[in-house]
Amino acid sequence: MAGTTLIRNADWIVAYNPDRDGHVYMRHADVAFTNDTIVHVGKDYGGEAEHVIDGKDVMVLPGTLDLHLHGYMEMHGKGFFEDLATKHMWMTQLLEYTWILQDDRESSFAATQASACDLLKSGCTTMAELYCSGLPFDGWVDMLAGTGIRTYACPMVQSAHWYTSNGKDHLYEWYEEKGFENLERSLEIIDDAIAHPSGRLHGMVGPAQADTCTEEMFRRCKEAADSRGILLQTHAAQSVMEHREMVRRHGKTPIEWLDDIGVLGPNTLLGHAIDIDQHPWVNHHEHKDLERLARSGTTVVHCPRAFAQWGDMMRSLGGYRAAGINMALGTDCYPHDLVEEMRIAGLMSKVASGHVDLLPTEAVFEIATLGAARALGRDDLGRLATGAKADIAVVDLRHSSMRPVRDPLKCLIYSGTAAAVRDVFVNGEQVVKDRTVLTIDQDNALDRLQEGQERALARIPELDWAKRSADEMSPFCLPSHLQNS
Repeated sequence: MAGTTLIRNADWIVAYNPDRDGHVYMRHADVAFTNDTIVHVGKDYGGEAEHVIDGKDVMVLPGTLDLHLHGYMEMHGKGFFEDLATKHMWMTQLLEYTWILQDDRESSFAATQASACDLLKSGCTTMAELYCSGLPFDGWVDMLAGTGIRTYACPMVQSAHWYTSNGKDHLYEWYEEKGFENLERSLEIIDDAIAHPSGRLHGMVGPAQADTCTEEMFRRCKEAADSRGILLQTHAAQSVMEHREMVRRHGKTPIEWLDDIGVLGPNTLLGHAIDIDQHPWVNHHEHKDLERLARSGTTVVHCPRAFAQWGDMMRSLGGYRAAGINMALGTDCYPHDLVEEMRIAGLMSKVASGHVDLLPTEAVFEIATLGAARALGRDDLGRLATGAKADIAVVDLRHSSMRPVRDPLKCLIYSGTAAAVRDVFVNGEQVVKDRTVLTIDQDNALDRLQEGQERALARIPELDWAKRSADEMSPFCLPSHLQNS
């Protein structure tokens, strides 16, 4: 929005307090932003404002950040993946099923747009989109810009990919030179994103997984990230099978190997890091991975729902944080709803640790905002403060899921739904108004995604080692029953 927008006399504001480097509540105060920058948080804004929003019955929040999602392909799996896991591979879904649904350009774009809609409507204003299926199609950067969400584009590259020939063996097909060629193309895409005129696009270098990239691939990716002054994100410690493979190859855990070859550090993000040496499914002979992550300053991006779907969980989010590791959140697969992801993260941490107060509500919200901003090296995101970017969510306190309202952040995270988020601004531009996304035709994106899912489901027998159909692989959860008229 050009000019100044004022949210006047908001009932609640979650504001940033530099003295405690954390969030605080303000009551009956104002938030004002001019163009893309917040200019006032507090009582009695005295300047002019071209646009005024009544703050009665609302809570004003900094937008949350989703630092790990695969929106382009995982949305195709709704209604298909939920009960799938390979029982001979420690229940992971990754190795046999992840790539069984192959996207095409149309469905990839539709899925990413649909994912961005869901994120925006949950109050999320920044996403890191990790494209892992080869290289992105032409037009990917412009499509990301058109969503309206602040985006870190991360086209991922690898030296090999997983496959199984029988649902039991964990195998790799290697093609290192092709991987280097793909890295050069990915860097062109990243440079295009950084130079995009929207001003909302950024880049990350993405060696795909600890076990699918050689040491040389990681070295080149790290050099490319460092030379551009940008971040590197990879997947690590996301399955027991990966741990076993890395111990077989190197005699080291995935985290230990990445540390030894110089990948870990304050400019590195690790997706997941769940099946580390202390995880009971792994039961490694020593427990040093948490110390390695904390010492190096590496950020772990936690995606609790995706792993809960196949029975795994971090042990525990509160414990990692207490060990001194910077934590952020991601949605990984679907749904792309940061309200739900915060709730699951908090509840799973309580279950895993057996402690109610190891990860209190304010810590969950801090991870989704300030922790993520810290990972990005940004002091202008994840906070409502003068000089910060105008990435703002407005929550309707009259929404049924929020009432009765006593502590509104607790109500949102543990009782509320994304439908309580009424308005959202990114970089000062309104992208959600009265719960409707303004930048994307959501119904159109979902219609195209539905068609794309049907195309992907039809191709499954061509890709599956056992030539199963989609219905054989993932039967409907209830039998069909036709009644006589």
